Amino acid sequence: MAKRYHNIHDAFVRESFSDAERAVAFLECFLPEKLVKHINFESLTVLKETYINEALKEHFSDLVFEVSLKSDNSVKTDVVLLFEHKSSPDRNVLFQVGYYMFAHWTKCLTENKEPKPIIPIIYYQGKKNWKVGNLSDLFKNYPEEIRNYMPTLNPIFIDLKTISKDQLMEMRNNLMGAAILAQQWRINPTKLKEDFERIFRLLPIEDTKMNFLEMIVVYALNVSEITEAQLGETIKSIPEPLKEKIMTTYTMLIEKGIQKGKIEEKNEVIVSLFDEGFETAKIAKIVKLSEEKVVAILKDKEKLK
Repeated sequence: MAKRYHNIHDAFVRESFSDAERAVAFLECFLPEKLVKHINFESLTVLKETYINEALKEHFSDLVFEVSLKSDNSVKTDVVLLFEHKSSPDRNVLFQVGYYMFAHWTKCLTENKEPKPIIPIIYYQGKKNWKVGNLSDLFKNYPEEIRNYMPTLNPIFIDLKTISKDQLMEMRNNLMGAAILAQQWRINPTKLKEDFERIFRLLPIEDTKMNFLEMIVVYALNVSEITEAQLGETIKSIPEPLKEKIMTTYTMLIEKGIQKGKIEEKNEVIVSLFDEGFETAKIAKIVKLSEEKVVAILKDKEKLK
């Protein structure tokens, strides 16, 4: 399934994990302990370039991390963490991940490079319960003697719904903790009213990356039912000196027109929400437009007839 980079969820997840410090904070918390003990997280690099080639670029998140292993010898041993984000269950995900892995190894061989182990990570942000299973499960109509020859893929599966607030509070990068908390609002947007103050308390007082802070607030406003007035009241309850920084960001958003939304930005949000399965009445409430206007925009974008 081709990635829709205009999708507000995909874009926010990608931005959240594109920073090495934030990625490390998450991975060291949620990768299996048996794996974590072998990884030198200080070596983590986010590979920005297309990992395989342009032909495959549209089919994968292309979030790839390279890390060195802890070792007593002088030989550098690297492994690759392939991060695949899913916002809904996808029965074909193992085909996609397997294709990615084998295509990369084939590319290494043609370029006379030594292949490296690839550890696939599936990060699931959807509402429905989902069990990935294994490849042989996709061939249930065949005899077991046939299915036993199917290759084995063992991806790490991280379900956003299972991440607790306590785990987020303990994450050593509070900005990433705030981002994951914001992502959970996609599952239950009404929870944002309860959690907005919590997210602000998670944010670091010093050296806050203002662009990402803006992105968290904009994302939260797009996926929740919180009003401008409620947001302002929540910010007032935050203690100094963090309140001053957040209030500055809040003021900037209003001045830029981000909170009310530029026309095209709001149209993109409407299309993204519709693609995610939201009903037009719900979309209208989120973007603060009439349902008739939302329907007209979706018709203009050829999403409705």
